Amino acid sequence: MAKQIRVQGTVNIQILVDEQGKVVSAQAISGNPMLTTAARDAALRARFTPTMLNNQPVKVQGVITYNFVLQ
Repeated sequence: MAKQIRVQGTVNIQILVDEQGKVVSAQAISGNPMLTTAARDAALRARFTPTMLNNQPVKVQGVITYNFVLQ
């Protein structure tokens, strides 16, 4: 629907990544509400290299920015 009415913009998603590099939590912290569901779904599908601290994998928090641009 957002594409049909030509919505564009940036959405920031705060994520929590577990010890295996999987996103286990994703919450929109800014952006157009019409785009936040798509951004949140994309963030939950993202995978990362595990973060190591003292040679042990740890959970980390971060923010992913998605830019929605009509083409």
